[in-house]
Amino acid sequence: MGKPEEKKRRSGQKRADKPSKAAKREKAKEKQARKAAKRALKKEADEQAKAGRAIRKATDRAIKDLALQSASEATDAAARTAVRTAQQAVRRLSPRYKDPRPAESRSVLGSWDLHMHSVFSDGSCTVDELITEAQAAGITRIAITDHDSLSQLAAIRERARELSFPVLAGVEISACDPATGHKVHVLGFGLSATPDGFSPVEQLVAPTLAARTANTLWQAWVLRRQGVEFSGRHVSLDEVAAVAGASTGVYKQHIMETLTRRDRRDPDYQFCYSCWFGEGGSARREILYPAAADAVRAIREQGGVPVLAHPGQSDAWALIPELVGAGLLGVEAYHPDHTAHDEELAFEYARRYGLLVTGGSDYHGAYGEAPSVGTCFVCPEEAGARVEGLFATEASLR
Repeated sequence: MGKPEEKKRRSGQKRADKPSKAAKREKAKEKQARKAAKRALKKEADEQAKAGRAIRKATDRAIKDLALQSASEATDAAARTAVRTAQQAVRRLSPRYKDPRPAESRSVLGSWDLHMHSVFSDGSCTVDELITEAQAAGITRIAITDHDSLSQLAAIRERARELSFPVLAGVEISACDPATGHKVHVLGFGLSATPDGFSPVEQLVAPTLAARTANTLWQAWVLRRQGVEFSGRHVSLDEVAAVAGASTGVYKQHIMETLTRRDRRDPDYQFCYSCWFGEGGSARREILYPAAADAVRAIREQGGVPVLAHPGQSDAWALIPELVGAGLLGVEAYHPDHTAHDEELAFEYARRYGLLVTGGSDYHGAYGEAPSVGTCFVCPEEAGARVEGLFATEASLR
């Protein structure tokens, strides 16, 4: 081949290798679409934040205005006023808000599991392991809500960002209904620990965490003194503390792990747990918990989003109006202990009071009843833009 022909061939090859104008236009459109999506997400997050501030301000004002009424009248009236305020503010300030409805078809693929526990409290899995299990199940977002502590939130967020997986680092506050004595749990999102530990939530949960740890160590001491054994193993307080490891407290699950080395779903485990810690058990002793309304107020005062966890499990339905008056913003509809009726009730309360809806497996790994991440979940369309906004907010938290 002569030089002119070779030069012509190479010139033609270069022209062929160059991106066509159509391809360039398509690439530019994709870039613009990504920027538009990013702007829309930021706008929605700003709207959610604005709505939250408006709800909090209006609710606080309503409660103050009613403070001169009798205690019972004030509670009922404040709850009704807070409900109306929440509904109006959400609809006015969030154009994409829709009444929460169950998805027509539900699939774990692409879903969100917004309630699980790690080694930072009474779960057996690390953050890495929870994310790995979620990815294997086809779940695209999770929330790690360890008990009664904020000190672990920064570590969870850091690891989630390193692994490039969307995680809400939250807390599950152990509380109660003072009127019935029933345990009531409240999830808190959008929170961070403070250097001095004097934030409203930290001050509320610190006594619970200390009391639980002291009580668990007392339970371990009782079982040791009684000479309790399982397959030749006896209780060792040093080993219980070692098993607790990264946990911010010590739990009964750590005693059981020390003694049995078995999964909580094992029949022998369940039998021994009932004998030692169940009704009439030799090491049974309860601790005091703060009022659920105080937990909701503390979360709101700190700028977070309080969600009532598994109301069906704790039979906390009658408490919802009071909690709404205190600032409740969400309810957990899907949970392993919820029946279909519980799920319907949760959506009904959400529509009635303008609450956001979440759901999750309450997964504790080998220390819990749920067999896997994704045992229960909430679909993105059920959670909606308001929960989407929590993930947008999470990016700014440390």
